Amino acid sequence: MGNHNILTNLEKIKLLFEQIRGYELIGSRQHPADFNLVRAEYINTRVRFLALLFSVLTPLWIPVDFFILQEEDFVPVMVARLLFSLSLLALWVKATYVFSISHARFRLLVLMVMPALFHLSTQFILGDHLNDEHLASYTFLPFLIIAIHCVFPLTLKEGCLLAFFTIFTLSLDELVQHQMFTLESLNNLWLLLVIMGIAIWAQLSQLHMQLKLFEQATTDALTGLLTRRSFMSLAESELNRAERYNRPLTMALLDLDHFKNVNDTYGHQAGDRVLITFSGLLKDVLRTTDLIGRFGGEEFIIILPETTVEEAEKVIQRVLDSCHQHSVVYENKEISFTVSAGLGEVLVDVQTSIRYVDESLYRAKKEGRDRITIAQGGQILSDKSAVG
Repeated sequence: MGNHNILTNLEKIKLLFEQIRGYELIGSRQHPADFNLVRAEYINTRVRFLALLFSVLTPLWIPVDFFILQEEDFVPVMVARLLFSLSLLALWVKATYVFSISHARFRLLVLMVMPALFHLSTQFILGDHLNDEHLASYTFLPFLIIAIHCVFPLTLKEGCLLAFFTIFTLSLDELVQHQMFTLESLNNLWLLLVIMGIAIWAQLSQLHMQLKLFEQATTDALTGLLTRRSFMSLAESELNRAERYNRPLTMALLDLDHFKNVNDTYGHQAGDRVLITFSGLLKDVLRTTDLIGRFGGEEFIIILPETTVEEAEKVIQRVLDSCHQHSVVYENKEISFTVSAGLGEVLVDVQTSIRYVDESLYRAKKEGRDRITIAQGGQILSDKSAVG
């Protein structure tokens, strides 16, 4: 019965993750900030590689042009190739550093539009000569451009937007010449859209895999909260932001009282059930902007951005009150639990602040547990027993 209950709750958590991920595949608004940075660097690396690759390969086709193009077409196409190659080389140099996902998106858009413009230039230069079977290779470039879309992990919105700009640019010559709605043009457009649909599916598959790997690397498997390592990384970012904008930042350490007795009396599976339930309470009480991590076995750590110690005390008090109102039923036995908390402002650096707040948590447990103790600068200021 107990195993079934634990599995049922884990399945619910997994289903929730899948529902959230569905929205994450559509847009990036719900993506964690550090995931966006990782994805931005991933996209930027591929932009640079492809820019360098095509900047080198494009001029190498000039000798082939010399033999297959007519004399009046060779020089303009060669100039177009060299300009295209130099622009790609400039993109490779300029994309050395990436600062945000928006920077990466812009560089990706440039990478896709530039070869489309090169394709347009060759279409205008060669004109009716494109009917020559020796120049068939110049009609394949749009399909190559769209195929390149497959190597980037993009959301549905990003993929569709990039597809629109790419296909629109590729269709400019037919729009200018009023040939967009001819049977041949519509056939080519249909084929481009089919290939682009496959490319977008590949983009979503890559993004889904990255999100799954990121989740495994940054979240605790049992509770779904941040791991200690990922929490510390995000906490440092929050501290930098708080210092930059002169905003308050508060930290809390919470420890489930007498948790060892729960494991010894009811078993570790019951203890896992308590951890899962308490993690759910934290998510319910705290804001989505607050950072919640599993710090140790039964220890949890929280960062509350733009929150003073006085305001944070009220929030953590609601967590303690919520514990009084909930219990865990395991094998027809009701297991109640309480929590002790240390609270303080984040000062100097995250590690030092953890030490100060940990001292206040130790004081709370020494004073009788089920209470909040407030510290600042390493000195205990006050302690407050939990209501009820």
